[in-house]
Amino acid sequence: MQKKRIRKLCLVILVVLIGMIGCGKKGGDSLREIPVSDQEETPEEEQQKDEAQADTDDKKEAEENTKEENLVVYVCGEVRKPGVVELPNGSRIYEAIEKAGGMTEKASASYLNQAEILKDGAKVYVPSSEEADALRETKEDAAGSQAGGQKEEGKVNLNEASREELMTLPGVGEAKADSILSYREENGGFDSIEEIMEISGIKEGVFEKMKDKITV
Repeated sequence: MQKKRIRKLCLVILVVLIGMIGCGKKGGDSLREIPVSDQEETPEEEQQKDEAQADTDDKKEAEENTKEENLVVYVCGEVRKPGVVELPNGSRIYEAIEKAGGMTEKASASYLNQAEILKDGAKVYVPSSEEADALRETKEDAAGSQAGGQKEEGKVNLNEASREELMTLPGVGEAKADSILSYREENGGFDSIEEIMEISGIKEGVFEKMKDKITV
């Protein structure tokens, strides 16, 4: 009797298991009947997708515009954090220096025009006080050499002076300055300061007024 009960119980368990397996297959088949990729989107879903894409495009455009509005400059020399910095277009030198951590104690704050507007790709070099002094001397020497007609003692060189420089001499106006230039070209220059009296209108009286201010 007990064996028969055990067999019946096993049979019942087996039937239940078969039934459960069958239900699982049907459920799986039902899930695969409509693939997600084949489902049609509703108008609301399509609108949401379009709006999301539009937001993405707007963000990209805004980022590109921001890049165009910015400029990049290299700040070096006597600053605390030398390197490349990015600033809004229209920024000035002092803003680039601040972005680089500010000047060091050795920096010459007065050498640069800190109000100058920056250009993209520019280099901002902040010199030390010693460097600034040397740079100023170099500029002064260059300016002196470019004067051409003016010698260190302040005299006008008749063979090198420009029309404007000649007109700074006593008794020399536009007409006489042009005459001096013409004489210089035709005769290869002046051999002595006294030779200027060969110019029409410049006689001994005028020469006496200018002789201490001219050289050859």
